[in-house]
Amino acid sequence: MAETQVWLITGASRGLGLELTKTALKAGHKVVACYRSKAKLGATYAEIEALGGIWLQLDVVAEDVEAKVQSVVAQHGRIDVLINNAGYGMLGSLEETSIAQVEAIFKTNFFGALRTIQAALPSMRSRRSGTIVNISSSLAISPAPGFSIYSATKFATEAITESLQVELASFGIRTLLIEPGMTATEFADASGTGVEVPIGEAYQGGAVSQTIQLIQSPEFLAQAAVPAKVAQRIVEAIDRTGFFADKEVALRLPLGGDTGAQLQQRAAMWGDLAKGMKDSWMSIYL
Repeated sequence: MAETQVWLITGASRGLGLELTKTALKAGHKVVACYRSKAKLGATYAEIEALGGIWLQLDVVAEDVEAKVQSVVAQHGRIDVLINNAGYGMLGSLEETSIAQVEAIFKTNFFGALRTIQAALPSMRSRRSGTIVNISSSLAISPAPGFSIYSATKFATEAITESLQVELASFGIRTLLIEPGMTATEFADASGTGVEVPIGEAYQGGAVSQTIQLIQSPEFLAQAAVPAKVAQRIVEAIDRTGFFADKEVALRLPLGGDTGAQLQQRAAMWGDLAKGMKDSWMSIYL
């Protein structure tokens, strides 16, 4: 078993965040699980408390994010692992998505993570220890029609995480990017965890509507990964136990057959580009 640590997990009330909370608690860690509305927790509240978890009301778009993260440090002495899981999906054509909708999802998916990171880093730097885990997506590897805005939030998250890895290396702080594929959670529905932008006549029958039909099909859903297994692999990667007892995750942790397929396709694409366009990029010098 890994050494007991203090974990802070955002978006812990359902889906992957809830599974991460339960898995980390069972691994022996002290977990501060963040939720937006207690009214929506139901029996989950008592379940996590029974496992030893500590609930914290924290909305990543609220003005008190920094203060609440710092209160966890003050109360528990440190945050060893910060997992930025809070976020939601958005499905629809780029043209028909309003700027207000774009701003809202970036405020949660990107700026929410940015703010918790900035709040947790001073303590981690002073201790020269800590792990920052950002939950990304296979859609940050290869965006699909209809997911352009959601993918953009995850591309931005990947960019700052790559930079953070270099910026924080001298402080002994570890960074991880988790890239799950399709997982059997509420990600893509309109139950409050996702936004579906209505498809207008111009886009009916096109690539966006085809994506919607695909991800809602029983055949596609049957291929979704099990959330508890995804959470198990993430916790093992952080703790360097189980599957990752003798494997080091340098930065990215791809999870899912669809993620793996997209990685292979992208690797081939970049390889072909590097081979075929070298004369172009070298043509701009005297």
